[in-house]
Amino acid sequence: MAKALPIIADTPRIDPGLGFETYGQALADAIRGGSPAQFTVGVYGAWGSGKSSLLNAIAKALRDDPRVLVAFFDAWRHEKTDHIIVPLLHSIKVATDKIENASVKAKMRSALMSVIRGITFKLGPAQLDLGKLSAPKSEAESIAELDSAFLKPYTDMQAIGDALGENRIVILVDDLDRCSPVNVVALLEAINLVMDVPGFVFVLALDYDVLVDAVAARYPHVSGHVFIEKMVQVPFRVPRLNLRQESFLADLVPGWSEIAESAVPADFADFAYEIATLGLEANPRQIKRFINSILVLLRVAEEILPDVDARMLSALVGLQLRWPAEYQDFVDAVLAGDETPTRALIEAEDSGLARYCGRFFAMDQTGESLLPLLNLTRVVVTPESVSGYDTGEYDTALGQPAEELRRTNKDRLLTALTQNGFSESSRYPNTFYHSALPERRVKLGKTVVRFESKERTGRWVLMHSYLLTRGIDAAIGQLTVGWADAEARWVHASAPTDWEYTAAPPSA
Repeated sequence: MAKALPIIADTPRIDPGLGFETYGQALADAIRGGSPAQFTVGVYGAWGSGKSSLLNAIAKALRDDPRVLVAFFDAWRHEKTDHIIVPLLHSIKVATDKIENASVKAKMRSALMSVIRGITFKLGPAQLDLGKLSAPKSEAESIAELDSAFLKPYTDMQAIGDALGENRIVILVDDLDRCSPVNVVALLEAINLVMDVPGFVFVLALDYDVLVDAVAARYPHVSGHVFIEKMVQVPFRVPRLNLRQESFLADLVPGWSEIAESAVPADFADFAYEIATLGLEANPRQIKRFINSILVLLRVAEEILPDVDARMLSALVGLQLRWPAEYQDFVDAVLAGDETPTRALIEAEDSGLARYCGRFFAMDQTGESLLPLLNLTRVVVTPESVSGYDTGEYDTALGQPAEELRRTNKDRLLTALTQNGFSESSRYPNTFYHSALPERRVKLGKTVVRFESKERTGRWVLMHSYLLTRGIDAAIGQLTVGWADAEARWVHASAPTDWEYTAAPPSA
C-alpha cells in the first residue's frame, strides 16, 4: 500500500503562538479601552503574513469579556454581493444572538433589520429607489419624505448604539484585500457613512498597499494615504515573525514531529530555517507552501533521483517562490549553457537575493550539476502560478500589463540586435553573438537582458543587465553605442564586474 503524504493546509491558527498572542492581547486591550467605542483598527500585513491568525488572537483575548460581542466577517466570500453592507449587517445580527438581555437583543435585531430593509438608496454602497416614495405632494412634503428616506439608516444605526449601552460590538473583517477595488472602498464607505455610531469597533485586516491602490482607483484625485488616515484611527502593521530556529516548524505546523520523522531528512530544520528567514521573509504562508513543495519533490525524487541533495533542492524552491523572475532567468542561463549561471545571482544588485544565493550556491557552480534539480522544481511551481509574485501583473507605473510590455520590448531588442550585427546561436536559444566580436554576447531572459563578455580565462562575466520593462532604451543604446563597433574593446577594471568602455583598443 502506498504511503500517505502529509500536506499542510493553509488555515489560520486558532491559537497561533509565534508572538501573535502578545499582539492580539495589546489590540484587544485597545479595543476594550477605547472611548467612545467608535473607531477603526487597521491590521496591515502582506500576503500570507498571518493577519487572519492575528484576528483569531484578538478574538481569543476578547472572548471572556461579557461586554464585548465579536463578529467575524469574511469580505471576500461576499465579493459578488450587490451591497456588501447587507451581509456585514447579517454578521452583526448573528453576534447579537449572544446578548443575554432580551430587551437589548430585541432592539438590536429590530434596528438591524430596519437598516437592511432601508438600504435601497445610492449613498456610498447602495442606491435610491425613488419608486418607493409616495405620490406627488407639495414641495415641502416631498423634500421631507426624501430626507427621511436618506436619514433612516443612520437613525436606525444610532438606535443600535443607544441599545448597546456599555457594551460594544467588535467586527473583525478579513480578506478585504482580496476583493475588487470597488468593494474595498464600498465597505469603507459603509463603515464611515452608515455605521459610524457609538458601540461599534471595526478591525480591518488587509494589505495596506492594496488599500491605497483601491482608494486611488475609486478616487484618482484623492491621496489614498490621507483617505485611510481619516478612516483608521489605530494602525498596526503585522511584524515580521521572529522565528525560533529550534522550534519554528513545530510552531507553524501542527504535528510537525510526525511529519519530519517520515518525510524529510534529519537536517531539514537547519537549512529550512535559513530558507525561511533569508528567502521567504518569515512569511507563514510562503513557508507552508515551501514545505508542501519539498514534501512532494522528495517523494518524486525517491524514484527518479534517489541521491538528491535535499538542501540544494530546497534552496532552489525557496529561490523560485521568493524571486520567480530571477529564478526563470537562472533556468534560462542553465539551459543556454552558461558556464557559471549562479554568478549573476550571487552578484545581484538585490542584496537579499545576493545574500540568499551566496549562502546556498557556489560562485563557480555549473549548470550541469543543477539541471536535474531544476527539472524537479519546475514540475511543482512556475512563476506565473505564484500568487503575490505574479510576473504578469498590471504595472500601474507602466500603464499596461508588464508581460505585454516585455513582449513588445523584446521584439524591439531583437530588431536592434539584427541591425547591429548580432545573430542567434544555433546551439543556445536566446543567446546572440556579434559576427566580428565572438567574445561578446547578449542573452535574453524572461524579464531581463544580459550583456556578457568572455575573459581571457574563458569565463563569461556579466557587464550589464537591463529590465525588459523599464530598461529597454538603455539596452538598445548599449547595442548602438558600443557593441556594433568591431574596434570596440572593454577594459577590465579592478572590480570583477566593473567594466569601462573605450572606443578603440588599448595600446599595447
